[in-house]
Amino acid sequence: MKLRAFLFFAALVAHVEAGAEGHAVGAKIGMLGLGIEYAYPLSERLVIRGGVHSSGYSFDQTESGIDYEFDVNWDSISAALDFHPTKGAWRITAGLLKNDNGLSMQSNLSDDVSVGGTTYTPAEVGTLRGDIGFDDNIAPFLGLGWDWSRTKRFGLTFDFGVVKQGMPTISLSADGGLIGDPAFEADLAAEEAELQEALDDLDLVPFATVGLVFRF
Repeated sequence: MKLRAFLFFAALVAHVEAGAEGHAVGAKIGMLGLGIEYAYPLSERLVIRGGVHSSGYSFDQTESGIDYEFDVNWDSISAALDFHPTKGAWRITAGLLKNDNGLSMQSNLSDDVSVGGTTYTPAEVGTLRGDIGFDDNIAPFLGLGWDWSRTKRFGLTFDFGVVKQGMPTISLSADGGLIGDPAFEADLAAEEAELQEALDDLDLVPFATVGLVFRF
C-alpha cells in the first residue's frame, strides 16, 4: 500500500512544469530506517521530494529497574520541500511524515522484580509486554542538509534534523499467575505510568540520514 502511494506521488510530481530539468531517485539509510526517495526540481532553489522508509532493529535497555528487549519498527511515508538558498548543495528542508513508527518491548523475568513498587516473583508476573505508539499520525519535520548530486549523475546526500511525532502512548500487559488480581493490576497500571513518563522525550526525535542519488 505504501509503495503504491509512493509511486503515485512520484508519477504526479513528474508532470509538474518546472524551470529546471532532471529527475532523481535515491537510496537512504539513517535513524529513520532504510528508504527510497524520488525528487524533482521546481526551480533552481526549490525541490520536491517524496519517499518511503521501512526497517527495524532490536536493543536491550533497562527501564524502571526491569530489563527489556525493545523492537523498533520504522515505517513511514515522507513528503518534503527543499530550499537551496545559494542554488548549491546546501538545503533547508520542511516536510511531513505519515508516521507508523512504533516500538514493542518484552521482559522474560528470571528473578523477583518490582512492579509499581511491589515485589513479585517471575511466576506471578509472567512475561511483561508493552506496545508503544505515537499520538500524531502526521508528523512535521525540519532539517538541514547537503545534496552533492545536483550537478552530477551520481552523488551523496546528508541530512539531519528533528521529527515531532507526538507523545508516545504505552500499553503494558503480563501473563503470569496474578492476571485479574486487583492489587497486581493496580501495580501494573502504576508501572505503565512510570514507563510513560520515562518515554516522554520520544516526542521529538532527532534524525540523520545518508543517501546515494542517481539523476536522469
